[in-house]
Amino acid sequence: MSIIRNTFVDYLNKYTTASPDHEAAFDEFIAEAPPPAGGLLRIQTKVEQFLQVRFATDKPPSIILTGNAGDGKTFLCRQIIQTLTQKPIPDWEELTHTPLERNGIRFYFIKDLSELNEEEGKAILKRLEDSLNPTSPNRYFIAANEGRLRDLLNRIEVPKLREAIEQQLQYGADSGSLSLVIIDLTKVTTSVFVPETLRWMTSNIHWQSCINCPIIERCPIQHNARILRNDLVVKRVKLLYELLDHLDIHVTLRDMLIHLSFTLTGSQSCPELQQLDARQADLSYLAYYENILGGRENSPFRRKSSVVQHLARLQLGEHSIFEIDNFIINSTEQDDQENIHAQLFVPAVDLNFKRFEQDRRAYIEGGAEQGAREETLAFLAWLPHCRRKLFFEWQDERCTNLSITFRYLNTYRQLLTDTHYPKDVIRKRLVLGLNRAFSRLYLTSDEVLYITSQYLHSAEQPRPLVRLEIPVNGIDFWVDSREDLSLDRCWRDLYLLISPPPELNLYRMGDAPKPQRWRLNLLVFEYLLRLADGGTFDVLAEECELSIRDLKDRLLSAFSHETTSVRIKFFVAERQQYVLKNIYIDEKGVILAGG
Repeated sequence: MSIIRNTFVDYLNKYTTASPDHEAAFDEFIAEAPPPAGGLLRIQTKVEQFLQVRFATDKPPSIILTGNAGDGKTFLCRQIIQTLTQKPIPDWEELTHTPLERNGIRFYFIKDLSELNEEEGKAILKRLEDSLNPTSPNRYFIAANEGRLRDLLNRIEVPKLREAIEQQLQYGADSGSLSLVIIDLTKVTTSVFVPETLRWMTSNIHWQSCINCPIIERCPIQHNARILRNDLVVKRVKLLYELLDHLDIHVTLRDMLIHLSFTLTGSQSCPELQQLDARQADLSYLAYYENILGGRENSPFRRKSSVVQHLARLQLGEHSIFEIDNFIINSTEQDDQENIHAQLFVPAVDLNFKRFEQDRRAYIEGGAEQGAREETLAFLAWLPHCRRKLFFEWQDERCTNLSITFRYLNTYRQLLTDTHYPKDVIRKRLVLGLNRAFSRLYLTSDEVLYITSQYLHSAEQPRPLVRLEIPVNGIDFWVDSREDLSLDRCWRDLYLLISPPPELNLYRMGDAPKPQRWRLNLLVFEYLLRLADGGTFDVLAEECELSIRDLKDRLLSAFSHETTSVRIKFFVAERQQYVLKNIYIDEKGVILAGG
């Protein structure tokens, strides 16, 4: 059998190559590879457009790009240089000390501040501060890891520069001056680039050479390319990346390209697949929905890909959900779903052609026959595979979202996007969850938020002291939907606005502090609602307790006040619930108790 080779498959596999050079300089590594016949991937980003516009003005600013390795700092630096020179990029090191000139302005480019030694780095930052003078003809374009940048700032006296950098890193590029712009690429939500990247990877122009391939009907890569053109499937892939955004996990552009390339090819080459097909090997493990989670358990890609390691926490397809498993096993017996089942589980390479249907039928009809146990095990091995397929391809998103370990994902997303979504019930459940998280007791009150501090020890058990009480109507949601003109950030942030206790106005003579704003990511939201619904404190505690403790400390610091009487409030267990008790000393020194 003659070997048919698609060079685009080889090109995609270059993205998933594991080598130190590849990891350290991804942009240069890919730039050395011959471009595919259909052209290079070219993603137009807000960041690049913003930089091009600012550099095209008569008085361009200096620029600092911060971000992780793989966020595209080198690429953006390359694009600006090409815009200025209309020529191939000269030697990078030369640009550090020999500027490019335009209209009397000198542009210095430092593609990676970490590549300079400490003295060189400090000298660059001192020169940058000097250039903030409006009369200076010098401009700097510096790509830097934030940690390296902060370290160098702490070692030199550049107060004006330090203030400008701190201001913009905290509040965004729009809060800065006209002479210096700092852009933090870790704020980019990479999920926004997933559809465009998949469109390029699956474009028909890249797959023309497969037409004459002898295994085209049985090739998993060809199958993946065809299915990943489907808008529903693309939407579901994007959802996984959005989940990482919801969890405050930043995925770099480089990691996205590596991950999606592996999702398509599984790091397999055309000759390897044709040889496996000749041996009639089972290739179902190379379906895109297996590759997207890293492939087989012993796959080196699982250990290498940061995206896969984050997605593994979702345990997609690992749990039995009745609605999903019942559809996989029994839907051919139901007239209204038989056609849908047949379309999803066609005899294709991802289901090993007819093997899945044979195992399913044997499982249903096996009964007590000899060998039924083996048939059961054979079919049960298909279930995680089929659940993952349904997650991406089944139209019933209500059911498929059950495959994700977050129970309250849909609620969280509705709060972010639906201004008319009823919030009162969710607000009370969050107050109940916070009460339980603060006190470590299973309180039942959802009308008042109790902020507790140190414990009062008794013979029975420790009891947290109640320091502040905030009624539920003093707590509200706020969704930050402001658009960032300099970043691709298709994202909204959910906050709780917590007002000071009403009595604080009496002690502060009307000068009460402003409400405290507390950001709720999906993980903390999930933790609090699980507590409100009776969950135990240990689930997600490791990930969320630091944020909970920070909120408590902030509220105690912002809303604490002195009174003329000494009052102690704590909860006592009575009749299977906790009741708030009071002990206080009035102005005359009389000790009083109350319920």
